[in-house]
Amino acid sequence: MMMFDIDHFKSINDTYGHLGDKVLQTVVRVVQSVLAKNDKNIKLYRTGGEEFNIIFPHYHVKETQAIVKEIFEAVNHTEVDVKENKIHITISVGVSEISKKDVSVNDFYSRVDKALYHSKRNGRKEITII
Repeated sequence: MMMFDIDHFKSINDTYGHLGDKVLQTVVRVVQSVLAKNDKNIKLYRTGGEEFNIIFPHYHVKETQAIVKEIFEAVNHTEVDVKENKIHITISVGVSEISKKDVSVNDFYSRVDKALYHSKRNGRKEITII
């Protein structure tokens, strides 16, 4: 699973209000276009606010790296026009795979979340793989 969120989205929302939705919609379009050209079985989910999960069914983490990097680069090179301003979008990313040591799905989810927060705490606009 890849978990990502849009860096500094609260600031975008505070500045532009509901026009921040345009940023969310743009990110979804960019990610979905990358997924569509790679594997239609990979699923994007919005988990809340500016946070998203991508499920890679039947993939090992090494097999996801090219797609994760492509998504990361595509989003990080995207600009959104809002109220005559260009908003440059960046994302922070965490990636992991389910392990036989996981007792529950929460163990897996928490590990991916931990990877995401490592990226955010270390300057954002980064990919952390655990």
